[in-house]
Amino acid sequence: MSDNLSIEELSRKADEISHELVETRESIKALKEKRTEILNQLAKLRGEKQKLLDEIRSIKSKIREVRDERRKLIEEYRNLTKEKRESILQLKAIKDLLSSKSIEIQNLTREVKIPISVIKQKVEEIEWTIQTSVLTPERENSLIRKLKAYTMLLNKAMSIREKKEEALELRATYLSLRTKVSELVEKTKKLRGAIDEKTKKLSELRDQLNQVVSKYDNVKKELEAKRKELEESNKELTIRSSKLNALRSQYQEILDAIEKAKRMQILSEKKSKVAKDVEKREKKRLSIEELKIMYGDVEDLDET
Repeated sequence: MSDNLSIEELSRKADEISHELVETRESIKALKEKRTEILNQLAKLRGEKQKLLDEIRSIKSKIREVRDERRKLIEEYRNLTKEKRESILQLKAIKDLLSSKSIEIQNLTREVKIPISVIKQKVEEIEWTIQTSVLTPERENSLIRKLKAYTMLLNKAMSIREKKEEALELRATYLSLRTKVSELVEKTKKLRGAIDEKTKKLSELRDQLNQVVSKYDNVKKELEAKRKELEESNKELTIRSSKLNALRSQYQEILDAIEKAKRMQILSEKKSKVAKDVEKREKKRLSIEELKIMYGDVEDLDET
């Protein structure tokens, strides 16, 4: 290179390469700063991704929890609804039975107008008369017929009492069962409300999950884009670093060429001076130092 270019040309070339070196170093610095920024962004995005992932797991856990709670409430609601339905059927059956008992009591009451105590007294009086009195066959038969009539009446009166007692028991059962049905209606209403609340909560959680998943997907896309950007930045940095090394080598080569050209110029000047000095002298013999200059190379300059 030094054989073809002058020192001035080599210097200009060195200046150009020096300028390009500065520009390349600046571009490498900018690339490194950009890479640092990308790495920071990646770290931030990874942290955000992990945070969103934790949030997704937390929401999914809440969804499972609320879904289990809702399932238990629905199961309880179904059991209570079944119990309520069965109780209402029982209530209707008891009501029908009470109505039937009431009709029976009303029908029997029409036949029995005398209190039980009076009927019993009449029966006891007739029995006592039959047992203690001397009666004619006609009188005895008449008393026996009366006794049968009063006994039948007593049986009907006792039946009325039993049916009234049964009706009272049925009435108590009916009232108790009606209270139970009212309580079951209230419980099922509350459970229905609780189920609706859980359903609403599930819907809100699913909406929240969809929003967080959407954010998570966006962050993943950003991460992928940043990774590609980092990869491109690293590739560009490798190219610029290779270019910098090449420019340094080229710059050093030119500096060496300039140095060599300068030394050649000095050597040429020394040879010219020696030639002129010899021309002026009578003796043309060259000294050792002059011989080194005239027939030596650039590397011999340091020795002269």
